[in-house]
Amino acid sequence: MTAFARRPAPEARPASSAGSRQDIRAQTADLWQSVTALGRAMALAALVCALAFVPTGWRELLAGVLLGVGMLLLGLLMSLGNLSCSAETSLDQGHLEVGGQAELVLVLTNPGNRSTRRGRIGLALGQAAVMAPLPALAPGQSHQIRLKLEARSRGVIDLGPVTMEAGDPLGLIRRRRILAGARKLYIHPRTVALPPLEAGLERDLEGDPGPGIVDDDLEFHALRPYAPGDDMKRVHWLSTARAGTLMVRQYEPTLRTRTELILDGQAASYRNADEFELAVEIYASLGCQCLLDGRRLQALAPEPDDSDAHGTTLPTEDPRSFLDACSAIHPRQGGYDSLDRADASERTSLTILVTGSMGDRQPSALMGESAQSASPVMLLAADLDAHPSLQAQPGLVNAVLGSIRDLPILLENQP
Repeated sequence: MTAFARRPAPEARPASSAGSRQDIRAQTADLWQSVTALGRAMALAALVCALAFVPTGWRELLAGVLLGVGMLLLGLLMSLGNLSCSAETSLDQGHLEVGGQAELVLVLTNPGNRSTRRGRIGLALGQAAVMAPLPALAPGQSHQIRLKLEARSRGVIDLGPVTMEAGDPLGLIRRRRILAGARKLYIHPRTVALPPLEAGLERDLEGDPGPGIVDDDLEFHALRPYAPGDDMKRVHWLSTARAGTLMVRQYEPTLRTRTELILDGQAASYRNADEFELAVEIYASLGCQCLLDGRRLQALAPEPDDSDAHGTTLPTEDPRSFLDACSAIHPRQGGYDSLDRADASERTSLTILVTGSMGDRQPSALMGESAQSASPVMLLAADLDAHPSLQAQPGLVNAVLGSIRDLPILLENQP
């Protein structure tokens, strides 16, 4: 029994030594990554001094070697310690408006059985970063860090990741551990409360039949024999009794109307970035009001990151998702021919175009060949600090807005 028990021991040693070698390599790699650029420069200087000391024997070079190695070892010792913390971020508002404020609460907890060491907590805010000290935490202890966030400009910001750092005062060694990933913070454009949009409502008639046949709608068309998978609610029982077989209803599709909202995304249409922001504010306010009014909305905006794309359709399920998409709108440097249009089965009851003071004031310039002359058009031009004006003619309202505050007045006086 003793001899049999000893036999597996030689076979287990290579696996154990291989695992230990991998651990050593991983620890060495982590140690090398914790050495900063300044620390690597110090290590290189110490190596050069050591190589020069061998042929020369100068004591000054030996002192430089000892100083460099000693400072690196001291920095390594000062960076040792437990960095195993868990981090949770909570934001009282995940969506802000330009000029708004929110409080970010960062809760750090030590989930282990050993105390953590002192360190610094880093939180990335877009291209910037915030650093805060973190005291040593006993097992199970928590610490809160509160930060005030101010939305100064529209956009989508990456909030995070959250990191913990430890090292020496000279910055030779920096141990860094990621505690939590990044999340999105949407900064919405400013919007104003608007009166209900009246234009185009007289064209929003339901029940107008369209081409084709569908299984469920408003306008009855005919009956057909039952097919497996049909909804039993659509069975016409009187005709079934007469024919002796199940008969289901068929319908003509209803032509649905929609409001089309288009933002001119060409950078050349705007005098400066502030004027483009005013146009986005007008665009976002109108889109939110359409959704609050229960209108079917198709919102079109530029897509600047793709040179082949002419436009993009923003989500319009609810005002929040629409404003989230408006946070990421940017102007394009080049022009585009036309925007993506909706399905032809949905006719446009009202088209709203938003452009800048340098943009083309002709609706066809933005709508292209698919411009529908039968539907009314509102063309709104953002012109910072300009005196508001309104010109109306049959089927077209042409207005100039110098401020977002002019928009409610315009809609109250719309023809």
